[in-house]
Order: sequence, then C-alpha cells, then structure tokens
Amino acid sequence: MSACPCCLEVLTPALLGLGGRRLAGRCGLCGDEVCQHCLRSGSCASCLWDALAARGGTPSFPEPPGRRRRAAQAACTHPQAVRWMRCCPSCGLELEWEAEHGNPLCDACGAPSHEAFNACWACGESFEEENEARDSAEGYALDFDCRSRRCEGKVAWLMPYCPWCATAQRWRPSPEEGAPVCVGCEAKLEPTWAFCTACGEEAPLPEECFSCAASLDQVDCAARCEHCRRMVCGDCFGDYSVKGASPAARELLLCTACAEELGASPLVEEEAPEAEAPEAPEPPAAARPAPSSPWEVLGVAPGTPLAEVKRVYLALITQYHPDKVAQLGPKLQALAAEETRKLNQAWSELRQRGDRGSA
Repeated sequence: MSACPCCLEVLTPALLGLGGRRLAGRCGLCGDEVCQHCLRSGSCASCLWDALAARGGTPSFPEPPGRRRRAAQAACTHPQAVRWMRCCPSCGLELEWEAEHGNPLCDACGAPSHEAFNACWACGESFEEENEARDSAEGYALDFDCRSRRCEGKVAWLMPYCPWCATAQRWRPSPEEGAPVCVGCEAKLEPTWAFCTACGEEAPLPEECFSCAASLDQVDCAARCEHCRRMVCGDCFGDYSVKGASPAARELLLCTACAEELGASPLVEEEAPEAEAPEAPEPPAAARPAPSSPWEVLGVAPGTPLAEVKRVYLALITQYHPDKVAQLGPKLQALAAEETRKLNQAWSELRQRGDRGSA
C-alpha cells in the first residue's frame, strides 16, 4: 500500500466519505503528489518547512518525516547498491541505471536493455525477439538459472524478470533465519538493509537483536549499528569515539561487538575545560538557580529503579544522536550536543550511585 511522500503515512480509503488519507494534489515546488494533510497553499509541508527555516523562522509544526528522508537520500552515496537493485538499501531512493556499451532502452519502462534480450528484465515487456538464450551479455553479468524449467537462459541477481522468457523471478537474497521480510513486496531482506531493494519500503525490525538474541518486539528501544548496519537492542549499543586517519575522532553509534573490533572508547562524559574569564561578582544565594538533579534531567522520580532509569535514558539519548540532528542548523546541533552531555552526566551519576548501593 502506497504512502504520502511528505508525512510517510499510509494512504487509506475514506469511510462513508469521511476521514481517510488520500493524495490530494501536487506540490508546486518539489512536484511530489501529497495527501490532503500535507498540502498547504499549493506546497507540501516539507517544502514549506524548508522555506521557513531558510528565512530563519521557526516552523510552528514538526519537521515532516518525508523531509528528513529526502535530506538523507540527498546525502547518501548508496554504498550498498549494486546493479539490478531498484532502490538503495541504505536510504530507499529509487535508482536509475544507464545503458552501457550503446545498448538500447526498453520502450515500455525505459530500463537499460541489450540487443540480444527477448524481454525487458525490469518490467517483463516482450521485445518479440527470438534470440538464443545465453549465460552472459556484454555489460551484464548473468550468473543464475532462470526459474522457468523451459528456459535455458541465465539471469542476474535481483532481476525481477528473465530477459529471455519474461518469467518472473523470486529472489530470497538472505539465507539467514529470522531475516526481515518486506511488508510491501514480501521479499526477504538482508539484515543490513534499511530499505527493500525492490520496492523501497522501509525494512521492518528483525525478530531478534543481533548481539544478544533478545526479541526486538519486547525491548524498550533498538538502533542500527553504524558499522555493521545490523539492528541491536538498547542494551547492546552506545555512543563511541573512534579514532581514524584524521586527527578528529568520529562519534558513532556502535554495537558492543563493533566497538571492541574498532577499538572505540565510550564518549567522554566530562565537560570540556572552558577558557578562563574574569571572575564576576557572585550573585546572592537567593538569586542563584538551584542545580538540576540527575533525576530532573532524565525526568524520572527520585528512587526510580535503575532498570527503568536506563530505559528512559536510552530513549532520550537516541533523540539527540548526531544522525538525528545532522540536517539541522549549527545552533540546534549545539543544543542537541549540550542536551546529550547532560543526559550522559545524569545517567553516569545515577548508575554510580546504584553500583555503590549494590556493593
């Protein structure tokens, strides 16, 4: 079922003419056709959000999820994409492959083809040719048998149709048990894919955490490791500092296994030393604001069990991860970094109290 590209909500039919979510019109700026909830004065909510932010204003509505996805797609270099993938497995962007070696294009869908193919590999349209089936073609690597017993041709991985007999191919690229299944086209996905390579649908959660095998349906939070790209539960990931070739260390969200492999260290929770400034006269005690307790920073009541505090901490810290605020302005990124520092400091203090109490 299709979704609105702005709010990413699934389109639903109205009941007795009321409610529902349907495509209502095309944005005059980006050209996307969006639902009635996202179309505002001829523009979609994403473009309106961009326009307000560009003028230095603060939009009165939350940033549309589709805008965040669009920004991520614009920045993605499609590192996992290979030929025949219709969509990037990292960002979900629909990919277009250009014809090579002067090969023709399919008249029906425009996909690159080959003069010896009898049908389009992308849409199955017949070319009404009777060329002999082969196991290779210039510019195309064909390594797998066509699933039709009557066809002797070869196909390439992720070709939806055989280029010789137009028989639909059904690929199961992941041999792993418990690999997620696309809810859009029911293809079995690789655990490292964030999107289906056939239809661009966002990949659902796997059944279990890759590190500890805990059920991801029952954990408080989960995240994708930025190194191995696998989903792990909140107990198996954290923010780490990784030293690379450049002098500045990178901050990555890693699972514990990748952190150990890369020799990463947990982010330092201490405040950076500030430059000395002339001492100002100390205000009266009544005028000084009382320091926030770690309970107040995390928004939990004093005496809350440590396990519950950890659940709240992990849920909050993921909201301010660098990937979540990468598309925001420098001031907002600085605010997110400061909030992350406060959350880390509060959790560290409460965790140390709990360890001393159990000792």
